[in-house]
Amino acid sequence: MVLLAHLSDTHFNMAARNVERAERVMAYLAELPTRPDVIIVTGDIADEGETGEYQQARAALNADVPVVILPGNHDDRANMRTVLFGEDASYAPINQVHSADGVTLVMLDSSIPGRPEGRLDDETLDFLTAALASAPADETIVIGMHHPPVPVCSTVVDHIRLTNPEPLAAIVAADDRIAAILTGHVHAGLVTTFAGKPLIVAPSVSSTIGGEWETAAPGHVPIDFAPDPSLVLHSIKDGQFLTMFRPIALGGWLSEPAE
Repeated sequence: MVLLAHLSDTHFNMAARNVERAERVMAYLAELPTRPDVIIVTGDIADEGETGEYQQARAALNADVPVVILPGNHDDRANMRTVLFGEDASYAPINQVHSADGVTLVMLDSSIPGRPEGRLDDETLDFLTAALASAPADETIVIGMHHPPVPVCSTVVDHIRLTNPEPLAAIVAADDRIAAILTGHVHAGLVTTFAGKPLIVAPSVSSTIGGEWETAAPGHVPIDFAPDPSLVLHSIKDGQFLTMFRPIALGGWLSEPAE
């Protein structure tokens, strides 16, 4: 079995609150009897893209398993590169591939510097094509990015989702190895489909945003800071892709068996 822990939208902002929430989620993962093989964080790591926010992220998201981090629309590629990856500052897309025991994660940068909506540029689409060509024929492929490629009944997110889903849809539909697409951005956990494959959106660690049915008036943002932080766990075993949504109480969790 390969176990993926999927976090999103931590929005580190130099305050203690979001650090505490992220640290609680990471502590839960560190205490699991079966540890995740990889921790994925699908964007909006920082709230303003400032260096200090990424320093917070570097400390809070530290783990003894691989942590694969993507940019979102709130992030700054250059500051993320220098602080989180130890690279020279650059605004080129941050695309990554990570392999784990028969599973290949292809993590795509859908951010547009200075813009809230998403786009997969030619460099990123070429990166995806090359990654798929290099993966073994019997590999399970999981694609991750920040912006969902379809409407998700959100008055906040739908107008700033991925603006060019068509080339991605053609690639996804043509490759049977692709098991799922993972995103963030919505600040709500949800499951739908894209190009015939599961599209799984992780909730935000920092806050929850309601659907269009919770919008009271034009311009209203139904945001809720009260719920506990949440994450998603994806299990890949014997050809089955299974997803579990998991809230994490800030006061801790009990590992005693249920009666």
